[in-house]
Amino acid sequence: MNVLLILTVILIGLMILVFKRSSVYMITGTFINFFLFVLLLFLLSRGFPVFLVTFIIFLGVTAVTLFYINDVNAKTKVAFLCVILFLAVFTLVMLPAIQVFKVHGFALEELEELQMLDFSVAVPFSALNTSIILMSFSGAIIDSSMAVSSSTYEIYRRGNKNSFQELMRSSMTIVHEILSSTINTLLFAFMGSSLALIIWIQDLNYSFFDIINSKAFVGELLISILTGAAAVVILPMTSAIASYLFYHRRFEEVEND
Repeated sequence: MNVLLILTVILIGLMILVFKRSSVYMITGTFINFFLFVLLLFLLSRGFPVFLVTFIIFLGVTAVTLFYINDVNAKTKVAFLCVILFLAVFTLVMLPAIQVFKVHGFALEELEELQMLDFSVAVPFSALNTSIILMSFSGAIIDSSMAVSSSTYEIYRRGNKNSFQELMRSSMTIVHEILSSTINTLLFAFMGSSLALIIWIQDLNYSFFDIINSKAFVGELLISILTGAAAVVILPMTSAIASYLFYHRRFEEVEND
Protein backbone atom coordinates (compact mmCIF):
# COMPACT_ATOMS: atom_id res chain seq x y z
CA MET A 1 0.00 0.00 0.00
CA ASN A 2 2.85 2.39 0.81
CA VAL A 3 4.47 1.65 -2.55
CA LEU A 4 1.24 2.44 -4.41
CA LEU A 5 0.82 5.68 -2.49
CA ILE A 6 4.38 6.78 -3.21
CA LEU A 7 4.11 5.95 -6.90
CA THR A 8 0.77 7.80 -7.12
CA VAL A 9 2.31 10.89 -5.52
CA ILE A 10 5.27 10.73 -7.92
CA LEU A 11 2.90 10.41 -10.90
CA ILE A 12 0.79 13.37 -9.78
CA GLY A 13 3.90 15.45 -9.09
CA LEU A 14 5.34 14.77 -12.55
CA MET A 15 2.02 15.56 -14.24
CA ILE A 16 1.79 18.89 -12.40
CA LEU A 17 5.41 19.71 -13.23
CA VAL A 18 5.07 18.96 -16.95
CA PHE A 19 1.49 19.94 -17.79
CA LYS A 20 0.90 22.72 -15.24
CA ARG A 21 -2.78 23.78 -15.21
CA SER A 22 -3.89 21.03 -17.62
CA SER A 23 -2.72 18.43 -15.11
CA VAL A 24 -5.84 19.11 -13.01
CA TYR A 25 -8.05 17.65 -15.74
CA MET A 26 -5.65 14.77 -16.36
CA ILE A 27 -5.45 13.79 -12.69
CA THR A 28 -9.17 14.08 -12.00
CA GLY A 29 -9.97 12.37 -15.31
CA THR A 30 -7.75 9.44 -14.36
CA PHE A 31 -9.55 9.00 -11.05
CA ILE A 32 -12.94 9.30 -12.78
CA ASN A 33 -11.96 6.52 -15.18
CA PHE A 34 -10.82 4.41 -12.24
CA PHE A 35 -14.19 5.00 -10.59
CA LEU A 36 -15.95 3.93 -13.80
CA PHE A 37 -13.94 0.69 -13.80
CA VAL A 38 -14.95 0.02 -10.18
CA LEU A 39 -18.54 0.80 -11.15
CA LEU A 40 -18.25 -1.80 -13.93
CA LEU A 41 -17.19 -4.45 -11.41
CA PHE A 42 -20.02 -3.46 -9.08
CA LEU A 43 -22.71 -3.61 -11.78
CA LEU A 44 -21.45 -6.96 -13.05
CA SER A 45 -21.50 -8.39 -9.54
CA ARG A 46 -25.13 -7.27 -9.21
CA GLY A 47 -26.18 -9.22 -12.29
CA PHE A 48 -26.59 -6.41 -14.83
CA PRO A 49 -26.24 -7.39 -18.53
CA VAL A 50 -22.53 -7.78 -19.22
CA PHE A 51 -22.42 -6.46 -22.78
CA LEU A 52 -24.67 -3.47 -22.12
CA VAL A 53 -22.78 -2.42 -18.99
CA THR A 54 -19.40 -2.89 -20.66
CA PHE A 55 -20.36 -0.80 -23.70
CA ILE A 56 -21.77 1.98 -21.51
CA ILE A 57 -18.66 2.08 -19.30
CA PHE A 58 -16.46 1.95 -22.41
CA LEU A 59 -18.25 4.99 -23.84
CA GLY A 60 -18.04 6.69 -20.44
CA VAL A 61 -14.28 6.22 -20.30
CA THR A 62 -14.04 7.48 -23.89
CA ALA A 63 -16.09 10.59 -23.11
CA VAL A 64 -14.03 11.41 -20.02
CA THR A 65 -10.72 10.88 -21.83
CA LEU A 66 -11.70 12.87 -24.91
CA PHE A 67 -14.11 15.57 -23.78
CA TYR A 68 -13.14 16.15 -20.15
CA ILE A 69 -9.36 15.82 -20.42
CA ASN A 70 -8.89 17.06 -24.00
CA ASP A 71 -11.81 19.51 -24.18
CA VAL A 72 -14.77 19.51 -26.58
CA ASN A 73 -13.53 20.38 -30.07
CA ALA A 74 -13.51 19.07 -33.62
CA LYS A 75 -10.69 16.60 -32.96
CA THR A 76 -12.29 14.98 -29.93
CA LYS A 77 -15.70 14.84 -31.62
CA VAL A 78 -14.27 13.00 -34.60
CA ALA A 79 -12.36 10.62 -32.33
CA PHE A 80 -15.52 9.90 -30.30
CA LEU A 81 -17.50 9.24 -33.47
CA CYS A 82 -14.84 6.80 -34.67
CA VAL A 83 -14.88 4.96 -31.34
CA ILE A 84 -18.65 4.51 -31.63
CA LEU A 85 -18.26 3.14 -35.16
CA PHE A 86 -15.52 0.83 -33.91
CA LEU A 87 -17.90 -0.54 -31.28
CA ALA A 88 -20.34 -1.37 -34.07
CA VAL A 89 -17.58 -3.19 -35.99
CA PHE A 90 -16.50 -4.97 -32.81
CA THR A 91 -20.05 -6.13 -32.13
CA LEU A 92 -20.60 -7.43 -35.65
CA VAL A 93 -17.19 -8.97 -36.39
CA MET A 94 -14.95 -9.47 -33.36
CA LEU A 95 -17.65 -10.47 -30.88
CA PRO A 96 -18.67 -13.66 -32.75
CA ALA A 97 -14.97 -14.48 -33.33
CA ILE A 98 -14.24 -14.32 -29.60
CA GLN A 99 -17.07 -16.75 -28.91
CA VAL A 100 -15.61 -19.20 -31.45
CA PHE A 101 -12.19 -19.25 -29.76
CA LYS A 102 -13.72 -20.36 -26.41
CA VAL A 103 -10.86 -19.21 -24.19
CA HIS A 104 -13.12 -18.07 -21.37
CA GLY A 105 -13.01 -19.61 -17.91
CA PHE A 106 -10.09 -20.76 -15.81
CA ALA A 107 -7.06 -22.49 -17.26
CA LEU A 108 -6.09 -25.99 -16.16
CA GLU A 109 -2.97 -24.64 -14.45
CA GLU A 110 -5.08 -22.39 -12.22
CA LEU A 111 -7.45 -25.02 -10.86
CA GLU A 112 -5.12 -26.21 -8.09
CA GLU A 113 -4.90 -22.70 -6.61
CA LEU A 114 -8.66 -22.11 -6.98
CA GLN A 115 -9.98 -25.46 -5.78
CA MET A 116 -10.98 -24.04 -2.39
CA LEU A 117 -13.07 -21.26 -3.95
CA ASP A 118 -16.70 -21.24 -5.02
CA PHE A 119 -17.07 -21.46 -8.81
CA SER A 120 -20.80 -20.70 -8.87
CA VAL A 121 -20.39 -17.18 -10.26
CA ALA A 122 -23.55 -15.48 -11.51
CA VAL A 123 -21.76 -13.86 -14.47
CA PRO A 124 -21.29 -16.03 -17.62
CA PHE A 125 -17.59 -16.47 -18.22
CA SER A 126 -18.01 -16.15 -22.00
CA ALA A 127 -19.56 -12.70 -21.59
CA LEU A 128 -17.07 -11.73 -18.89
CA ASN A 129 -14.18 -12.68 -21.17
CA THR A 130 -15.54 -10.37 -23.87
CA SER A 131 -15.85 -7.58 -21.33
CA ILE A 132 -12.23 -8.08 -20.26
CA ILE A 133 -10.99 -8.01 -23.85
CA LEU A 134 -12.95 -4.86 -24.71
CA MET A 135 -11.79 -2.97 -21.63
CA SER A 136 -8.19 -4.14 -22.08
CA PHE A 137 -7.78 -2.41 -25.44
CA SER A 138 -10.00 0.59 -24.71
CA GLY A 139 -6.94 2.74 -24.00
CA ALA A 140 -5.25 1.78 -27.26
CA ILE A 141 -8.41 2.53 -29.25
CA ILE A 142 -9.00 5.95 -27.70
CA ASP A 143 -5.34 6.95 -27.90
CA SER A 144 -4.94 5.83 -31.52
CA SER A 145 -8.13 7.54 -32.66
CA MET A 146 -7.22 10.79 -30.91
CA ALA A 147 -3.68 10.76 -32.33
CA VAL A 148 -4.87 10.35 -35.92
CA SER A 149 -7.69 12.86 -35.53
CA SER A 150 -5.36 15.51 -34.08
CA SER A 151 -2.69 14.92 -36.72
CA THR A 152 -5.20 15.06 -39.56
CA TYR A 153 -6.67 18.30 -38.24
CA GLU A 154 -3.24 19.94 -38.00
CA ILE A 155 -2.44 18.87 -41.56
CA TYR A 156 -5.74 20.33 -42.75
CA ARG A 157 -5.38 23.59 -40.82
CA ARG A 158 -1.72 24.33 -41.53
CA GLY A 159 -1.30 22.69 -44.93
CA ASN A 160 -2.49 23.67 -48.39
CA LYS A 161 -4.39 20.57 -49.41
CA ASN A 162 -6.38 21.26 -52.55
CA SER A 163 -8.44 18.09 -52.45
CA PHE A 164 -9.84 15.51 -50.10
CA GLN A 165 -7.58 12.86 -51.68
CA GLU A 166 -4.43 14.84 -50.80
CA LEU A 167 -5.54 15.29 -47.20
CA MET A 168 -6.44 11.61 -46.97
CA ARG A 169 -3.06 10.59 -48.42
CA SER A 170 -1.16 12.72 -45.90
CA SER A 171 -3.28 11.39 -43.06
CA MET A 172 -2.67 7.78 -44.11
CA THR A 173 1.08 8.44 -44.06
CA ILE A 174 0.73 9.25 -40.39
CA VAL A 175 -1.41 6.14 -39.90
CA HIS A 176 1.35 3.92 -41.32
CA GLU A 177 3.90 5.40 -38.92
CA ILE A 178 1.62 5.16 -35.90
CA LEU A 179 0.55 1.62 -36.76
CA SER A 180 4.09 0.26 -36.96
CA SER A 181 5.02 1.69 -33.55
CA THR A 182 1.68 0.64 -32.04
CA ILE A 183 2.08 -2.99 -33.10
CA ASN A 184 5.58 -3.11 -31.61
CA THR A 185 4.33 -1.49 -28.41
CA LEU A 186 1.53 -4.04 -28.07
CA LEU A 187 3.95 -6.90 -28.78
CA PHE A 188 6.37 -5.88 -26.05
CA ALA A 189 3.49 -5.09 -23.70
CA PHE A 190 2.30 -8.67 -24.16
CA MET A 191 5.79 -10.04 -23.60
CA GLY A 192 6.28 -7.94 -20.48
CA SER A 193 2.90 -8.66 -18.90
CA SER A 194 3.15 -12.38 -19.72
CA LEU A 195 6.80 -12.83 -18.70
CA ALA A 196 5.88 -14.56 -15.44
CA LEU A 197 3.47 -16.85 -17.30
CA ILE A 198 6.10 -17.71 -19.90
CA ILE A 199 8.67 -18.57 -17.21
CA TRP A 200 6.07 -20.64 -15.36
CA ILE A 201 5.21 -22.59 -18.52
CA GLN A 202 8.90 -23.15 -19.14
CA ASP A 203 9.33 -24.54 -15.61
CA LEU A 204 6.49 -26.98 -16.31
CA ASN A 205 8.51 -28.33 -19.26
CA TYR A 206 5.70 -27.75 -21.72
CA SER A 207 6.33 -28.70 -25.31
CA PHE A 208 5.57 -26.23 -28.10
CA PHE A 209 2.23 -27.94 -28.80
CA ASP A 210 1.34 -27.84 -25.11
CA ILE A 211 2.03 -24.12 -25.02
CA ILE A 212 -0.07 -23.22 -28.05
CA ASN A 213 -2.91 -25.33 -26.63
CA SER A 214 -2.66 -23.86 -23.13
CA LYS A 215 -5.71 -21.74 -22.32
CA ALA A 216 -3.66 -19.46 -20.05
CA PHE A 217 -1.19 -18.62 -22.83
CA VAL A 218 -3.72 -18.45 -25.66
CA GLY A 219 -6.01 -16.19 -23.63
CA GLU A 220 -3.23 -13.63 -23.10
CA LEU A 221 -2.09 -13.90 -26.70
CA LEU A 222 -5.66 -13.45 -27.94
CA ILE A 223 -5.98 -10.13 -26.12
CA SER A 224 -2.74 -8.92 -27.69
CA ILE A 225 -3.77 -10.00 -31.20
CA LEU A 226 -7.25 -8.49 -30.91
CA THR A 227 -5.78 -5.24 -29.61
CA GLY A 228 -3.51 -5.12 -32.64
CA ALA A 229 -6.46 -5.88 -34.92
CA ALA A 230 -8.45 -3.12 -33.23
CA ALA A 231 -5.63 -0.65 -33.91
CA VAL A 232 -5.53 -1.76 -37.55
CA VAL A 233 -9.26 -1.04 -37.81
CA ILE A 234 -9.49 2.23 -35.85
CA LEU A 235 -6.48 4.00 -37.42
CA PRO A 236 -7.53 4.04 -41.11
CA MET A 237 -11.16 4.47 -40.06
CA THR A 238 -10.28 7.63 -38.15
CA SER A 239 -8.09 8.84 -41.00
CA ALA A 240 -10.88 8.53 -43.56
CA ILE A 241 -13.60 10.02 -41.36
CA ALA A 242 -11.42 12.85 -40.05
CA SER A 243 -10.20 13.76 -43.53
CA TYR A 244 -13.74 13.89 -44.88
CA LEU A 245 -15.22 15.89 -41.99
CA PHE A 246 -12.35 18.36 -41.72
CA TYR A 247 -12.10 18.92 -45.47
CA HIS A 248 -15.83 19.61 -45.70
CA ARG A 249 -15.63 21.81 -42.57
CA ARG A 250 -18.29 19.94 -40.61
CA PHE A 251 -16.94 21.05 -37.20
CA GLU A 252 -15.23 24.29 -38.10
CA GLU A 253 -17.81 26.46 -36.38
CA VAL A 254 -17.03 24.99 -32.93
CA GLU A 255 -13.25 25.18 -33.22
CA ASN A 256 -11.66 28.16 -31.48
CA ASP A 257 -8.04 27.65 -32.58
